[in-house]
Amino acid sequence: MVMALMQLPTELLQQIIPHTLPEGFESLALTCKFLYTLCIPFLEYHNNLRFHFQKFEYNKTNKDFREFRYHHDLLRFPDTATSAYSLISRIAIEPVVCRYILEADFSLDSHIYDRIPPTIRENAVFETWRDRGEAVRQLFANSLCLKEAGLDWKEYYRTMMEDVHSWRRSEHAAAFVLTLLPNLEVLTPGFSRFRSPAPQKLITAILQTARRNPRGNASLAQVTAYSGSCDIPWVSSLLALPRIKRFWGHGYIGKAVDDNCNECRYLETNLESTLKVAGFDDTSVDTAAITGFLKHTPCLKSLTYWHSTKANGGHQDWDLCGFIAAVQHEVGSHLEHFCAITLELRCLITSGKPYLRGFERLQSLELPLDIVLCNRRASDPADHGSLDSDSLLGHIVPASVSVLSLLSPGKSPHDKALELLFRDFASQKQFQTPNLKEISLTCPDDADVLYKAQCANLAAEAKRAGVDLTLSEDPCLISTVGLGEDICFPTYS
Repeated sequence: MVMALMQLPTELLQQIIPHTLPEGFESLALTCKFLYTLCIPFLEYHNNLRFHFQKFEYNKTNKDFREFRYHHDLLRFPDTATSAYSLISRIAIEPVVCRYILEADFSLDSHIYDRIPPTIRENAVFETWRDRGEAVRQLFANSLCLKEAGLDWKEYYRTMMEDVHSWRRSEHAAAFVLTLLPNLEVLTPGFSRFRSPAPQKLITAILQTARRNPRGNASLAQVTAYSGSCDIPWVSSLLALPRIKRFWGHGYIGKAVDDNCNECRYLETNLESTLKVAGFDDTSVDTAAITGFLKHTPCLKSLTYWHSTKANGGHQDWDLCGFIAAVQHEVGSHLEHFCAITLELRCLITSGKPYLRGFERLQSLELPLDIVLCNRRASDPADHGSLDSDSLLGHIVPASVSVLSLLSPGKSPHDKALELLFRDFASQKQFQTPNLKEISLTCPDDADVLYKAQCANLAAEAKRAGVDLTLSEDPCLISTVGLGEDICFPTYS
């Protein structure tokens, strides 16, 4: 193949090289010195597009912001997109741009527009996009996705342009951008609150097309990771994308408790997902919703859930035991890493009897120490056996677990919880948790004296049992397997 290519005239090779951008350009340039020499005139262009678009975000520029006098100075740079429309207009006149985008964070769409004085807006938009209007119009006229969604492209385009001329963030433009990304792998959308019917319909059509053409050139068909709001009607379609592996969400999912909350019915899907890692940050997901989310995730290996009362308005207690039971029922046979915690001191956890023995392959487990208190509150006070039973550790920690993390603010009655869970640990460990090798436990400086005393007792028991115990002042999360490097480590609030 290379020899046949080398036999072509130099003039023809110079015309072929631009068509290798971006996917094959670098490989072609490294083939031999002759082809590298022919590629040199395109190197600066390639590197410039790679910088601005490979890991895309709005307002990204290689200029020094200290030289800017006004925010609208960003509009002067052709490689810097400030809104969905400006990105669309750039792709309209230079289609190769869309193929460079591998990661996209759309959260700052039109973010600077509120800071541009109205007196200069008209001149700014005229100078920036005056030569792109017809190309954008043709892009919409030729859009197969708009046809697939059953939308009138002229009406869709007109509505978008009304937003553009009014300097508003456009739902229509933000959704249309998703039709133009054949190589996108990591998606962080910025339109979780969008509710206009036409963009929602278009997004659904895009995702359906991607599922039908997993090996084709369909937009979003290559997406492997999603990070964004759960509060969108097309989460289920995202989970069914052909290559999706990671999901990191936030927001509220569950039964409607007031007019501002959404029901979980949109999470239902009949398609099995390739999802392997799922995480929820600052989120409230009820039992029914997590069941709907996990029902079709046969490949899931890691689940991280950080509960927040802020996500549901702070008016619901957390049914931790019910949540664990739902997770265990749906993915307990294949889940390997599980974290279900809250770091809010005001969060009330309802009573229940936790049982995690159904997690057959779990290797790492992270829970709040309140899990023991759930059992205590749910037990009949007259039934002392349920409180003092040697099987409590075995009920809460599956036999397969090798790494256990327990989070606690170090206040009463968590000292009692430690005593109940790890009573006679050295002798019970072999029978209840034979694979346990590491325990991580929160022990803040301001912890109660009794709690610190129980930590000291556990340290002695763990040493006799041959288990490594780590006491940390702040929560040290362990069950974030596969979620990437941008994981935050919150503190108790």
